This record gives sequence, C-alpha cells and structure tokens, in this order.
Amino acid sequence: MADPTDPRPPGTVPFGVPVQGSYGTPPPELSGRPARNPVPRAPGSPRMLRLELGLVLVLAFAPGILGLLIIALGPQGTAEVEAQVLPSVISIVFELFLSWSPVLVIGFLLARNHEGWPGIGLTRFRPGDVGMGLLLWVASFVLVLVLAQLFQFFGQREVDFLPEALPLWFRAIQAVLIAVTAGVTEEIVVRGYAQTRLEQLRAPVAVILLLPTALWGVLHVYQGVGAALTIFGLGLMYAWYFHRTRRLWPLILAHILFDMTQLVLILAGA
Repeated sequence: MADPTDPRPPGTVPFGVPVQGSYGTPPPELSGRPARNPVPRAPGSPRMLRLELGLVLVLAFAPGILGLLIIALGPQGTAEVEAQVLPSVISIVFELFLSWSPVLVIGFLLARNHEGWPGIGLTRFRPGDVGMGLLLWVASFVLVLVLAQLFQFFGQREVDFLPEALPLWFRAIQAVLIAVTAGVTEEIVVRGYAQTRLEQLRAPVAVILLLPTALWGVLHVYQGVGAALTIFGLGLMYAWYFHRTRRLWPLILAHILFDMTQLVLILAGA
C-alpha cells in the first residue's frame, strides 16, 4: 500500500534502493537487456594494479613475441622434428606450461587480494551461456569470413598446426589440447583479467577494448598480417561482448568451438 505521506509520484523507486542505469530508466533485467555483472572494487592502489597487469601481460605475450622473432630470424627447417611424436610431446608440454602460467599467476593474485574468479567474469555457469556461446561461435565464423576477404591483400601464411606425418590419434589429442587451452587461457587473460583491471584503473573504453585485443592480434602475425588483422577484428567483437556483459563463459565456449572446428577441418583435409 502506498504511503500517503510520500510526496513522490506512484511507481517511483524508494530512496536508498540501487537501480542500474540512469535515473528514470529501468534496470537491464526489466528492459529486456542482459544484466551486466558489476566491476569489483579495486583491490589496491593504481600503481599496484598496473604492476600486476604488466606482469600478467609480460608472462602471457612475451613468449609469443619471442617466438615470432625466432621464426623471423631463426632456421626454418623444423618440420621434420615436429613430425616426430616424442619431440612433439615435449613441445606440447612446454607450450601448455607457457600458456597456463599466466592463468596460474592470475589465480594467485586473485587469492592474495581476496578477490574471486567471478570478479573477472567467471561467474556461475548458466544454461543460457551455452546458447550465447553457440551464437558467438556462428558470429565468429561469419565475421572471420568477411574480414578474411577484406584483409586478404595483406597476406596470409599456411601454418601446419597438425603435421600430417604424426599419427591421427595424436593429432586428435593435440587438436583438443590446442582448442581448450587457447579458449580458456586467452579469454581469461585478454578479456577477463586485462579488461577488468583496465576498467578498475578507469581507463577509457577505447583503451579497454583496443589494448588487450591489439596484443592478442600481434601474437597471430606468424599467420600473416592479413590473418592478424582478421583475428584483431574477431577480438574486438569478443572484447565488446565482455565489456557489455562481463560474462566470460560464452566467450570461452565460442573460442573453443571456433578453434576446434578449424582444427577438425584440418584433420579432415578440408
């Protein structure tokens, strides 16, 4: 029952009740838009956050950039070595260690700062995340097909992710490891952690979206400048989705499915 002493018009929100969005507009869950997970409070000073972010980005991107220099300056006759099972196992283990190390450091920093994984978008998994992940997966293919045509004149290189000389069972396991590792680690580092920290540092939206995505795109220069630009465009779509919703599970699912589909096509000889 309305309070007859309340001077506000009927239907207005009582004082002290927080409402998402600007004054006079309904919150996202009432307006039909997906609710945006809140940005957690900064766990320390801006200087500490910048140091942590720099450490994570160095761990995540320095090995890849070093690999690009080795590819550009080093010998190219490694195909025969990579086509042997034992050297390939050693290479995979080493690459898994490098890929998961930044995620382990992020986990340590979140625990030390008394934060949690939900703060960087890894909230409780919901059935709707599956549908959104599938939608993003399809959108990823459409976007990549369009961008690949636009950037084809910048050049692309064929990369032998799964050497044909290796046994099929080994290549299948390798494909799963590549897709899952890339989907989980890259989304946690590039979208979940980096974008969250930049937002806590009150960086402009353009910096939040462009800086981590640009670093991610640079790591794909080994596939050619055209491929790197295509990946950069795909990353912008992922960055925009995370900035709007701050939910990471749909992006992880879409990323895994996107990479897995491409690797399956390679295995099938398409």
